[in-house]
Amino acid sequence: MTDQRSTDHHSRTTSTGDDLSESSYLDIHFDAMRSEYEAMIRSVGIKPGWHVLDAGCGGGSFLMLLAELVGSSGHISALDQAPEHIEAVETLVDSGRFVCPVAAKLGKITSLPYEDNSFDAVWCAAVTQYLTDEELQKMLVEFRRIVRPHGIVAVKDFDLTLHQLIPGDPIATWILFEALQAVNRQIQGTLRVLHLPIWLKKAGLIDVRYKTTICERQAPLRPAEQEFIGGVYRFYASKAENIGLPEPALMTWRKLGNTDSPDHIMKQPDFYYREGHIITVAKVPNG
Repeated sequence: MTDQRSTDHHSRTTSTGDDLSESSYLDIHFDAMRSEYEAMIRSVGIKPGWHVLDAGCGGGSFLMLLAELVGSSGHISALDQAPEHIEAVETLVDSGRFVCPVAAKLGKITSLPYEDNSFDAVWCAAVTQYLTDEELQKMLVEFRRIVRPHGIVAVKDFDLTLHQLIPGDPIATWILFEALQAVNRQIQGTLRVLHLPIWLKKAGLIDVRYKTTICERQAPLRPAEQEFIGGVYRFYASKAENIGLPEPALMTWRKLGNTDSPDHIMKQPDFYYREGHIITVAKVPNG
């Protein structure tokens, strides 16, 4: 049995205080949704020989694929504001696993420590959900500044409106989300993702395109899927305890949070999990 203490999502915060941002959580999420994630990043249009910034790189889940896309003649820069993430990336670099140079740097996404026009593309995954509207605007201004004319800006994030856990009561899920949005900025950010194409256009980026990717998982689950989805239930159950949910909804989440139960819905033959992501890709204009 997996040690639940190491996989509980309520412990998956970084030194920045953001929920669900710790590198081991990001890694297991990547493993559980690998095929869809790889298809999304390959759709961006990153070319061999390019210099690409992974903005908000986390522990480096996407770096191997980015390095593969730019090849030995390319270069990857990785930036994050959590020191432990930069340490994790530097450990990967020291292991010699990358086919191109990878340089990790500590910094804020709203004030990037790079020169103008110094990148061919920027990749930004699972970051906007943590930002205020003002911070999102500053981030996009920075992306436009550091990417050369006709270079690419690609932003991917989780779309909460597509989230489903079945069998179960979908109303209980939305009661939880409604209560959380008053105290959790991340809920607002995952609802705002539908509007990211508009934000990129307002930032002056051009040729904006976007696509929704649905990630579906059904019973029987692979070990990585079971570990990840079980953690989702435990995370939601932990959040449900202190936000004033109606008693029936609270009881529902307490039951769902007990993933070791032999009759937990993940163990049922009709179990279904769905999450959605939107990737928005644009180009930097001349001037």
